Amino acid sequence: MIRQLSEDVVEGPSEHPKFGRSVTIRPTVETARANRYPTQAVVVTTAARRLIELSKEGEKVPTIVVEGAHCDPTLHPDFHEISRNLRELTNKWFPKAALCLLSESPDLSRPQVRHALSFYDRPILSLEAGTQKTYQALTGQSAQVFKDRVQYMGRLEIEKLVVRTEFVRGDVDNSKDTEVRAWLRHLDEIRPASVQLSTPPKANKSSKPITKTRMTQIADLVAEKIGVPVEVCEG
Repeated sequence: MIRQLSEDVVEGPSEHPKFGRSVTIRPTVETARANRYPTQAVVVTTAARRLIELSKEGEKVPTIVVEGAHCDPTLHPDFHEISRNLRELTNKWFPKAALCLLSESPDLSRPQVRHALSFYDRPILSLEAGTQKTYQALTGQSAQVFKDRVQYMGRLEIEKLVVRTEFVRGDVDNSKDTEVRAWLRHLDEIRPASVQLSTPPKANKSSKPITKTRMTQIADLVAEKIGVPVEVCEG
């Protein structure tokens, strides 16, 4: 059971769908106890053992990714300490690697979580919509959650912050003009270092990818209105 938990917490190096060859660390995997995550000691010790092992083997690790499993990594109660320790481990064993955070539902209400973002070379936070109504339809979460997310992101003083948005159409369309305009206003307040855009590779029952033409239009609007680098990602 302990071995399986360790394998769930740390994976790789392998091909990550968003980052290429990476070591992936997931602090919020499920444990044998319901609603409990691996302790900070388990996460950090498991990561340390793997990174030391890879370093001694002469492996090249371009990217170390922290992401969610059962839920978003920022929801781990010791996310700050985990992030600080991973920063120190990266600096010591793979100083050329980028330490990245992929947070799809960031819990920014805690000051320690907001501070923890500074440990990452690329803290990537999702912003799924421009309006509360569309956010609710896409995620099932309350309008207040969206409002708080936007406000907290606007207060962050993280120079390396990346905002990532997946655009879809179908039952819910967050790529229409009114939605994109509202989303751009939020970006203008947040002032990220860069923006990542994506769309699902395939359609499902409720949604489908936006067209390449529409994606290009949105990317051009970000470059024009916000003036930051834009990356169009797969999936």
